[in-house]
Amino acid sequence: MKIGKGINWLLILLSCLIAIVLISSLFFFFNHKKQDVEAVNATTEQVSTTSTATTSSTTTSVTTTQDSSTTTEEKPSTQEEQTNAESQKIDEQAILNGDFSTLVGTWRNGLGQEFTFDKNGLVNSRNIEKVSMGNDGSINFSVRSGATGFGMSIYPAGTTMKWVDSDLSKNRLIAGQAAPTSSEQVFYKVD
Repeated sequence: MKIGKGINWLLILLSCLIAIVLISSLFFFFNHKKQDVEAVNATTEQVSTTSTATTSSTTTSVTTTQDSSTTTEEKPSTQEEQTNAESQKIDEQAILNGDFSTLVGTWRNGLGQEFTFDKNGLVNSRNIEKVSMGNDGSINFSVRSGATGFGMSIYPAGTTMKWVDSDLSKNRLIAGQAAPTSSEQVFYKVD
């Protein structure tokens, strides 16, 4: 009879330990999920506080020799440059409606990290959950991959990015749980 009472106490103790472990796991899971949501919201708020600016320039080249000087002014834009600019145009309204056709292709940063889009969004298993326009002209996403996530922002050509220097003549992308700290973290479309 003493062995039976010892086994009963052991079973009760094990049951209590299992319940504590399960409750602790659920607490950590929900707390971690809350931190991810807060990080994405913080990134989205940071992204929405930048301002827009557009620039244009005309290139002038000067050739100097000993006896004479020649100045040549290039045409501000050619047919090929106009076609290239139109193919780079990002359709914000289409993206807000779930059509990512103007982002299709691979985007790579200076660190070798990549994102690939098709007309439905990101090609890998990550889901774009929330799309919005920032006050600065950026297009902001909340991206989920399982229980984790991060923020992503598209900066159309001509839109300034306040955190780091980037090529204003190109469409750019940033992603993560914090604003970029170097220009190498900015993604550009490579194909």
